[in-house]
Amino acid sequence: MAAVLVAGAAVVSLAGCEDKDDAQGSGSDTGVEIGRNGGTTGGGLPGQLTTRQKLMLDNLPESDSVMAAGEYLQRFTTCERYSIDPADTRYYPMDEEFDESWGVRFRGTCGDGGNGYIRVFWTGTDEGMKQFQEAYRDDIAERVKTSPSAGIDGGFGIGRNFAVIAPGSDTLRDLSSSHLLVLNCNPNFEATGDVSTAPAEVDGCVLTDDFID
Repeated sequence: MAAVLVAGAAVVSLAGCEDKDDAQGSGSDTGVEIGRNGGTTGGGLPGQLTTRQKLMLDNLPESDSVMAAGEYLQRFTTCERYSIDPADTRYYPMDEEFDESWGVRFRGTCGDGGNGYIRVFWTGTDEGMKQFQEAYRDDIAERVKTSPSAGIDGGFGIGRNFAVIAPGSDTLRDLSSSHLLVLNCNPNFEATGDVSTAPAEVDGCVLTDDFID
């Protein structure tokens, strides 16, 4: 599998403005909860799920702020100097125009041990995540018209209300234990081997556990 989340970076780089009061959030010690709502209810997900699918969706992490999402990633990756400052040179300000249409409220970024930048996109709500997945699906649909393999290895790492792009294969392997899942919206994708899939928030997409090259 070619670096899954790097493929997402080629689709569109999201950026946006931060409201630091909103971004800090509050709640549990980590600000991230695992296992809320299970994905078996709400979100338009089918009611008939396998035991494996339920487990995958039950364990999707949910963050109460973009800052907490970064702190959560630091448990699994290097993620040096996590920042939510829109003036940070590691952001992609040229793509700020995509924020609203992709449901992104806040963003964060951090260095990954010289390998590149981990980028975080916080939607804040299930509705925002659904909008994010719809935007990615529509983008892939356009790209598939000229390149049938566009996004065939997946896109973003997905939590319940935040998404992640990783810079390379080492980070992908680190994220494989984070309970994030990989969003794949290429209509030609077929899971092989021991890759498991679960329903995404939108028709035409699936979530997979394939983080390994």
